[in-house]
Amino acid sequence: MTAPPEPHHTVRLFVAAWPDVPTRDRLAALDLGRAKNLRLVGPTRWHVTLRFLGEVEEEQLGPLGDALRAFAACEPGPAECRLGPATGWFTGVRVLQLPATGLEGLAEAVRAGTLPVVPESANGEAPFNGHLTLARAKGRLGARAQAELAGIPFVAAFPVEHVDLVASEPSPSGHVYSTVVRARLGPA
Repeated sequence: MTAPPEPHHTVRLFVAAWPDVPTRDRLAALDLGRAKNLRLVGPTRWHVTLRFLGEVEEEQLGPLGDALRAFAACEPGPAECRLGPATGWFTGVRVLQLPATGLEGLAEAVRAGTLPVVPESANGEAPFNGHLTLARAKGRLGARAQAELAGIPFVAAFPVEHVDLVASEPSPSGHVYSTVVRARLGPA
């Protein structure tokens, strides 16, 4: 009698760059008001997604971590992420965000380094769109409230010294993120 096959366990993953403490402190001071139907993203979840990997089999975590560390070691060193110049809404999506620039090359390197382990889906992959999510609208948010939150000036730059492979687990208060692998950029 053979044992039934083990169930496959997956983990929802992405590769992220996190703002440094001074930038997080400045972001926390942004006044986004108390608009009804607006769920703020907390400081522990502020990040720039370099590549969204989706649901990945747990047994791929080791090879994925190795691939991430190998690519990161080949990078010349820290990158610089620039946030701003102001808050904005994604068209047709209820996401208040800050544009993030300067990480396009790093995002492409992350993609190239992780593709052998996690290939693109059959539907392809969305191109890198650097941003840091500040809030999400739950349901309808009035045009006035949306307009008041768009265009709030904010400019910052921070060094990206490492990239993280992050697991995302849903919870009643939003997704909980935990770093699975941290890969330092540049030669050791």
